[in-house]
Amino acid sequence: MQIESLSIEELAALRDKVTQALADKIAARQKELSCEAERLGALVTSKPSTARPKRAPKYQKGDAVWSGVGSQPTWVKQHLALGGTLDDLKVSA
Repeated sequence: MQIESLSIEELAALRDKVTQALADKIAARQKELSCEAERLGALVTSKPSTARPKRAPKYQKGDAVWSGVGSQPTWVKQHLALGGTLDDLKVSA
């Protein structure tokens, strides 16, 4: 088929045919990808949680609390700098 020999109407019909074929292929691929994304989403969301439980506070001053794990908060450092001890801040059981 020689494109140069086709009329404008024939070219328009050929363009429409190719456009529709491409649109059909794109729609089919989108449907496939949507199914794959749903399966991947199910895999990702079914992972067990690795969150650690909260630790009970060991030290408290007013509303501020600290579990004794990790770096000392500023309020603990300030208390120690002023001559206080950690025993002063212990939460009574």
